[in-house]
Order: sequence, then structure tokens, then C-alpha cells
Amino acid sequence: MALTEQQKQKKSKLKKAKQKKPAQLTSSQKLLDKITPYIEFPFHECLMPHNLFDSGIGNILITKITPQGEVAICSFIIDVYCLGIKQVLFKTLPLPEYEKSFKPSIIKSHGDYAFTKLKPACAKKLVEGAEEYAKSIGMSNHKDYPALKAIFGEAKLGRCWSRYKYGKDKMPFYVKGPNETDADSKRILRKLEEHCGAGNFQFRL
Repeated sequence: MALTEQQKQKKSKLKKAKQKKPAQLTSSQKLLDKITPYIEFPFHECLMPHNLFDSGIGNILITKITPQGEVAICSFIIDVYCLGIKQVLFKTLPLPEYEKSFKPSIIKSHGDYAFTKLKPACAKKLVEGAEEYAKSIGMSNHKDYPALKAIFGEAKLGRCWSRYKYGKDKMPFYVKGPNETDADSKRILRKLEEHCGAGNFQFRL
């Protein structure tokens, strides 16, 4: 049945309204919006667990500070043996709370191992190296990692002379994490076999 002129106009308005409706922001876009105001501020400190390459996994903290004493914290949990960027976190805290509460809790979660200060250039190199290593063996980094990485900014950070070696004994080493199901582990091992070949990686379930 043919539409009346009034029905045609109503349909046209509905179509235009749908076209004008803004797209929903993804979690990464929302995260980037939160981080962007802090990119211009100076680095406060960049930290890594001293035993990172012995344990294979650890929390890399990148912090910037505003003139008002607010600390912007970007946390990258990285697996340097296999999975790259496993988790990310962004939050802001007053400097005293960061120093007295947040940072000590992170250190305690690593078995009270000391944390080492890094130059921003080395922190960036370390995190990006874990990302690239994971990609090279078929692993997917955390979906919000590209947004969090923006904290390093666009300015050149200088040279980092430190060399970071990923994997263990020159090959990927997958260790099942507490949040990974048996199905997750099977999927990861299948990808490793596809990209590296049988016998060219290690694992512990």
C-alpha cells in the first residue's frame, strides 16, 4: 500500500533522527578522553618490578603530575614471557595518597620486591617491546592498551640504552594466570603452536 504524504514525511524525519544520533563511545575512547588532559604534564616517575624478567610478569607504573599535585597513574600489567599487555588501569590520586597508599599496595602485591625507577624512554621501550613480542607470536594485547599508551605523549623522550629480552630461554613461555580458564589456555597454546610450531615454546598450566 502506497504511503501518504504525511507518512512519508514522518519516515523521513525518523531516518534523519537516526543519522544524527551520536555513536556510542567505546571503552577505549572513553579512557583516552580521561587520559588526554594529563598528557601535557611532566612525568612524576616510571617504575618496574626489579624481578620482572625473573618472574615474567609485573606491573609497570607510568605517572604524571599536575601543578596542583594530582598524580595521573597508568598501570600496565605486562607478561614479558608471552602474553604482552595483559591488563591496564588508569586513575588519578592526590600525591600523598599515591605515595602512602597506592604505590605501597602495588609493591606489596609483588611480594615486596623492590621497584626500579626507569627513564620515560626506557619505560616506553619496555612496554612497547612486550606489545610487539606478543603480537609476533600471535597474541592479542589488552584492547584498551592503545588508549593508555597515549600517556607517553608525542614528544621525543630521548634514547634508552637498556636492552630488554622477551620470552624465556629464547622462546615464548606461557604460564596460566589465575583469571584464565582452561578454554583460554587451550586457545593460547593453539595459537602458539600455529605461530611458533610444536616444540618451539614452553608452558606451565
